[in-house]
This record gives sequence, C-alpha cells and structure tokens, in this order.
Amino acid sequence: MTRVRVPLAARSLRYGLVVVVAAVILVGSVLRPDPAAAPTMGPFGVVGADKWTHAFAYAGLTATLLYASVSSDRGSSRIALAVVLVVGFGIGVELVQWSIPYRTASAADALADAVGAGVLALAWWSLGRFVRFAPLGR
Repeated sequence: MTRVRVPLAARSLRYGLVVVVAAVILVGSVLRPDPAAAPTMGPFGVVGADKWTHAFAYAGLTATLLYASVSSDRGSSRIALAVVLVVGFGIGVELVQWSIPYRTASAADALADAVGAGVLALAWWSLGRFVRFAPLGR
C-alpha cells in the first residue's frame, strides 16, 4: 500500500494555527450579524446555509487540531479527544452568544458544529492508513 507523504510543520506552528482558526471562529460568532444578509438554504435544500458554515468551520478546527497533534499512530483516542475539545469549544461559543443581545445561542448550531467535527474526524481516521506525516525538509 502506497502512503501519501504529508509535510509536518513545527509543533508550535501547528498549534498556532489551531489558535488562529479558533479565534476566527470566535470572532465571527460574536460580531454583529449583517441585517442585509438574509438566511438562505444550503446545498440540497435540507438545512440553512448557516448550519453548513458551522459544520465546515468546526471541521476545519478539528482538522487543524488533529494536524497539530499528529503522532506516530492513527490514534483513535487522540481523534476522539479532538472531537470532544472542538464540540466543547462550540458549546462554549454558543454560551457566549447567549449573553450577547444581538446574537442567538442555538442547539442546532451546536449540533452542526458536532456534525462537522465528527465527519472530519471519521474521514481523518479512515484516511489515516494512507498518509504518512514527515517533518518539513526531510
């Protein structure tokens, strides 16, 4: 079986990226929403575009956290911990929004966060056997 070689940046850079992605999500979640931006349906017309945004944002956060914490094994416990941390962050953001008058906390948003994190984690675990991380420059 051929494994794809993926460059592995320095640990501090990887965790710095996690902080940046989390900060972007947090800032985007507490800013006053644009009243001209009408909610629209997402792809397939099943859920709103905002739920897709939540899912993709938290999938991205999960991906950066998993990349930051790469070790020599596929680490299903590490993957599960990443999902728990990201979902906890999402719940925390919803609680912060609860205290902001122009924002609305939503269990549906938290569920979309969890779905995004879970789907990404499942894909990461499934594709893990085909990937080999190697430090940059080697």
